[in-house]
Amino acid sequence: MAGVDSSDLLTSLDEISKATDRLASTTSKTRGSSELGKEEFLKLLVCQLSNQDPLNPQSDTEFISQLAQFSALEQMSNLNTAFANSSAYSLVGKEVVLQPSDSSEVRGTVDYVEIRSGKAYLSVGGYSYSMDDLVRVIDSFYAIQDYLPSIDEQILSYDHENPSKSNIRINLGSNGYEATSVVVAINGNYISSEYLKYSNGVLTISPEAFKDLPTGSYYLAFYFNDPYGTSIVDKVRVDVLNGDKVGQEKPDDDNVDGDEKVDGSGDVDGDENETEETP
Repeated sequence: MAGVDSSDLLTSLDEISKATDRLASTTSKTRGSSELGKEEFLKLLVCQLSNQDPLNPQSDTEFISQLAQFSALEQMSNLNTAFANSSAYSLVGKEVVLQPSDSSEVRGTVDYVEIRSGKAYLSVGGYSYSMDDLVRVIDSFYAIQDYLPSIDEQILSYDHENPSKSNIRINLGSNGYEATSVVVAINGNYISSEYLKYSNGVLTISPEAFKDLPTGSYYLAFYFNDPYGTSIVDKVRVDVLNGDKVGQEKPDDDNVDGDEKVDGSGDVDGDENETEETP
């Protein structure tokens, strides 16, 4: 190849190789990100100005337009940062749920907010979390409901012919909203504490508490002494039995095997019809 020195050719190939390596390095650093920040925008603008055609330079109008775009981009970025920080300040005292990338879900109250390097961090339970980890903000009253005493729906049976203890699963509360005692009532009467025993989330009621109740269905009422004075009156039903069925009365000794039945008025409903007297 005439007019081309081999040393120049090697130098050119070496420069091309270095340029390719720089391009690959830059590509690997930015790969996976589709966002164009203000720093990338400014780099593109500087690169465009430094590599423009000297014989056909860029007009002042285009240059000013690009500077205006860069200024608008910077202002929007600053506004987004300020808005994010302002939103973080409003979370102080709120119940939040966080999902850090390196641990399981965290729930707690935001104690304070701090700004580091222009980014907001939430302090929850003595640990600092980025605003990016925030997944849920819970209303204070709604959050408290999870901590108050509670009882699942349950149906109990008490049989006069075979009395036994009744066990009720109850939750006394948590996170500062616990109850230390509970009063239980049934059919408008309070159950004596001597018939109640609590252990490991289970309240046991002695059969003596139901012995005077007529057959039927009743709801237990629970009154806790937590800070909100929680009362639960429609979760636990007690079916008082007299044998196999609710409301079944004991049969009359004089009419155990007979075919006749006596109604409440004392009239006899038999197979024969009564004859009405004619005046």
